Amino acid sequence: MRIEEIKKLIESEKYKFLVTDARLNQNIILLTVWGSHAYGIENTESDIDIRGIALNSKKEILLGNDFEHVEETNTDMVIFSFNKMLNLLTENKPNALECLGCLPEHYLFLNAIGTELLQNRKMFLSKCCIRTFSSFAKGQLHKMKLRETKLESGFRNEDLILKIKKNMVHSIRSYMMCIDLLEKGDIITYRFAEHDLLMSIRNGDFLDKKGLLRTEFYDLLNEYEKRFAYAKENTSLPDIPDHKRIDEFKMNVNERIVKGIIPRRY
Repeated sequence: MRIEEIKKLIESEKYKFLVTDARLNQNIILLTVWGSHAYGIENTESDIDIRGIALNSKKEILLGNDFEHVEETNTDMVIFSFNKMLNLLTENKPNALECLGCLPEHYLFLNAIGTELLQNRKMFLSKCCIRTFSSFAKGQLHKMKLRETKLESGFRNEDLILKIKKNMVHSIRSYMMCIDLLEKGDIITYRFAEHDLLMSIRNGDFLDKKGLLRTEFYDLLNEYEKRFAYAKENTSLPDIPDHKRIDEFKMNVNERIVKGIIPRRY
């Protein structure tokens, strides 16, 4: 589905919770496509995944409460609270950082505070991404191997093969994104340069007729693991995020909420 169509979709009755949910109404600062559409590897069967951020209320801030996130399963949409998202970003969680590195046209909604967050995204980046992204990649590879074992035992299932291909894609993509973080010091979610390669993996070009992994995939994986190892030893990223700057940003936004000087609209 094209971005223009997705933008129209979120205005439909199916997404009315964005207005009717008191935690979200007038509090959303950012909505973006997520998953395959954000990475540029969607196909006709790809789901529409959307992630977002909503400000905490004055009451939550003063009482130290947090709704953390709102998940709407019928639309595959998750909206994180501002305070929760800042914590995830500070921890360099891959799924959180991806939300700040999308193409400009992929932001379905973005207000002044959301723009401030994007402009200040580099304050979160640190060598912490080495652990979080490698852990994600290894997790995908572990799931991939477990599923391949089922195939080897004669359990032929097209859905299983589909999941294996997704595990393959996301393990490689995770290394690609972390290498960019380490070498370029920026978040690049949409994979322009590697689009054809990732689509080739997703389309099953690295699987044999039985659905088992070909040696070419392990050669590719080894190449990216070597690049990742070099990048992590030569990165100029700081050891930890800029906690002082993050805290000041968080306090500034929350202070404006308490004082009632934040634009409230969605």
